[in-house]
Amino acid sequence: MTKIDIKPIVFEDPSTVKKIINKHQDIYVNDAFERQIKELFFIDNLQFIGQDKTEVCKSPEFNKYRNKKKDDFLYVYYPWNYSLVKCVKEADYFRLKTNRNQDLITAEEQKRLRDYKVAVFGMSVGSNIAFVLTQSGISKNITIADFDELDTTNLNRIWAGVYQVGLNKCVIAARRIYEDNPYAKVSALTKGISSPQLENLLKSKKIDCIVEEIDNMLLKIEIRKLAIKYKTPVLMVTDNGDWAVLHIERYDLGYKKFFEKDVDYWRKRLRQYDPRKDFADIVINQIVGGPDKVDSRMLLSANKVIAKKLVSWPQLGSAALLGGIAVTVAIKRIVRGESRERFIKEYLYPISRLD
Repeated sequence: MTKIDIKPIVFEDPSTVKKIINKHQDIYVNDAFERQIKELFFIDNLQFIGQDKTEVCKSPEFNKYRNKKKDDFLYVYYPWNYSLVKCVKEADYFRLKTNRNQDLITAEEQKRLRDYKVAVFGMSVGSNIAFVLTQSGISKNITIADFDELDTTNLNRIWAGVYQVGLNKCVIAARRIYEDNPYAKVSALTKGISSPQLENLLKSKKIDCIVEEIDNMLLKIEIRKLAIKYKTPVLMVTDNGDWAVLHIERYDLGYKKFFEKDVDYWRKRLRQYDPRKDFADIVINQIVGGPDKVDSRMLLSANKVIAKKLVSWPQLGSAALLGGIAVTVAIKRIVRGESRERFIKEYLYPISRLD
């Protein structure tokens, strides 16, 4: 069985560079370090802002700074795309990666966001969420889960390429995260998530927040039962045509319901559960909030799915990206302590009016 690489290889021994280059003649080598040192210099020496960068980089001050930093690098090798990068070490990389967030996110807030551990279950819409979180410098330690493999029909909403068709969605997402941040810590559950697995993760405090984007209704409820037990917030985005619905269930603040219904309701509702018929009904009525809240074209499509005239629910890439943005903003507000509402259902419109 062919080994599937998910993580990059990070090392500092120059002899390893030679071995990799000798083994892979067509390898792409990028010395990002030289540019990164220049960026760091201006961050650490604000008095040079606005001056000609070429001239500043000839100055004694810059040469002194570069000499001081000359050994502060590591090599990062991405075996899945044969790329080798000379890169600053983790602390400096984090500073570079998040510098342009300031002060929309302060340095102190950024550290708290980095240390906040998010789990994202379901790598269709969830892959967009996981990547926007990573891009924002949130959740260095991130858990992602999906048993499914990429199909061409997924490419309308998942950041992937046709060359990755057949690859596990978790692997694709993990690689993308590591390409954005080689120092990330991704726990990729390529067989999906189960109740016992989740309980172990929650019990060992490896998760601070759950983003749930799976299609299995029974597992959705089990996840929320465990979230109540371990006082863990759950966020979920449901796309609805060009827009989406965001659910925030603050089980960390004592919320006890699932989609605004109590446990007894769901016990009865799921007693004779038919995924093809009942899932659509639950999404339309409980999750979105009734047919009047559902995009008319989405409603038509849902009826076609039930009648077996359409293979599956439609999902747009624009709505998936909107979900990634909404969840990222919501998690920032939770970590900052700006939001204390125990339950939020938010209807997300990318454009309120288009004349």
